[in-house]
Amino acid sequence: MKTEFKFNGRIVGDLYKNNDGIVNRNPTLEDINNALDLFASSEGLLYLIQNDVKGTTPYELKLYADNGKYLVLFSKRAPLAGNEDEDEDEDEVRTFWDSNRTRGLVSLYGDLWDNRTITEDFTKVRKAFNEFYLTGDIDRNLVE
Repeated sequence: MKTEFKFNGRIVGDLYKNNDGIVNRNPTLEDINNALDLFASSEGLLYLIQNDVKGTTPYELKLYADNGKYLVLFSKRAPLAGNEDEDEDEDEVRTFWDSNRTRGLVSLYGDLWDNRTITEDFTKVRKAFNEFYLTGDIDRNLVE
């Protein structure tokens, strides 16, 4: 059974002032890559979210883009009411981690983040979104 996704996001800035954002309830890989192209040189927030299915814990992938700096967060979503798994008491959040980057905080999309979780390599961002769409997961070597 193919995993179904919701896909939405918003690009910010003067160029996109009247933009209603991206909303796609059944995106294709091409839709995702076309949207990612917009975020490669813009500021904004993009989500790729697995649809809720009874008996599963859906995951989501978020991209925060700001002036050529990117933060990707891969995490479990809060389950639907009555769909909670009592055995799971920890949330899992994975992101890029580059221990070679300078320690410190970076302002990204209005929040402060550890600089080691930020990348300027958009090919890693694209790989994360494509892999999540195709497999429902992301290789732990890409996001820890």
